[in-house]
Amino acid sequence: MLEILKPLLMVAGAMYIIKYACDSFEDASDHLGKKVYKMKPGIRGATIEAIASSLPELFTTLFLLFIYNDVGGFAAGIATCAGSAVFNMVLIPAVCIIAVTSKGVKGQVIQDIPLKQSTLLRDGFFFLLAELVLIYFLSFSALAWWMGLGLIIIYSIYFFVLMRGMNSDENEEDSEEDEDDDDDGDSSFVVQLLTFDYNQLLYKGADFTKSSAWVVLSCATATIAFACYFLSEAVIESAEVLDIAPYFTAVILGAAATSVPDTVISVKDSLKGDYDDAISNAVGSNIFDICVALGLPLLVYSALHGAVDLQNSSDGSENVQDLRVALIAITVFTLGLFFAGKSIQEEGETYKVITKKIGWFLVLIYLLWTTFVIAGAAYPDVRIANLLQ
Repeated sequence: MLEILKPLLMVAGAMYIIKYACDSFEDASDHLGKKVYKMKPGIRGATIEAIASSLPELFTTLFLLFIYNDVGGFAAGIATCAGSAVFNMVLIPAVCIIAVTSKGVKGQVIQDIPLKQSTLLRDGFFFLLAELVLIYFLSFSALAWWMGLGLIIIYSIYFFVLMRGMNSDENEEDSEEDEDDDDDGDSSFVVQLLTFDYNQLLYKGADFTKSSAWVVLSCATATIAFACYFLSEAVIESAEVLDIAPYFTAVILGAAATSVPDTVISVKDSLKGDYDDAISNAVGSNIFDICVALGLPLLVYSALHGAVDLQNSSDGSENVQDLRVALIAITVFTLGLFFAGKSIQEEGETYKVITKKIGWFLVLIYLLWTTFVIAGAAYPDVRIANLLQ
């Protein structure tokens, strides 16, 4: 099947561009979060890093909806965001746990990682709230503009709660200096161009200022949008080649490609010992994906073209109903797994201890999820909704 080679190469190319563009985005956003806005650990990961790493989902959903221009496109957009949410919720914490316990942190052997219970409660609550609201909206026969607005309002409330952590008194100069030491030095112009290193290209690698960080952020955002256009085309084209609904290629190919920056940023944070930022980035990205990456395209599209009808059963929209069940089940189970861990007290804070065994168990959950999606493509008539009736 040589026909499938082209969309797969497009996905690989999009992943490459997204990965390196998000590196530039992360460097600039890290400076803004630590140096300019002085955010606490756990707040930084849930805001600047989460939004940065979730831009691919937002752009991909926009392109899928407006290019495909019907419920099939939106079903693929939901699948991309929901698939990315499962990837972020399950596989990213697993990779972080396994990476830290295998490599250690700054030369120290690490057996497990502590996660602040208050951070888990905050992000877990808003993620479940966003999921439940989305599930309720998907029970309607059509999705209207006010639903998109409602999702955006939920994220606005979450963002307001997070902003209470702005301008903390914690001194994080040392962590910033540690990251600067990781710089490999000047590279050639070709390498800078191929890796979308906008700070080197525009500012000769000079230390970030507030204005230069925002310029790099803007350039990286435009690059990510460019890559996501081709990713959305690859999702649709691969579905046509395989003769399946775009929902299925989006929930695997689209979700994996758009989750690359989440994974890179979270692993970097975890290997520096910033565990709360690593997990908050993953969960915060999920909240952004559901509330903004889905809410904003829905708001714009339905305001221009009317409500998105979910009654067409030939384009994967019926599988979105099954996705509701799978998504909430995986989220509740994963959060329960985190909270079931041993509790420790440090400096007046309660932490949940996550072990390497939990990491490998999360990998198993993701493999089962992938099997579920593939089975859905192979046997489209067998659905959870029918089995529950």
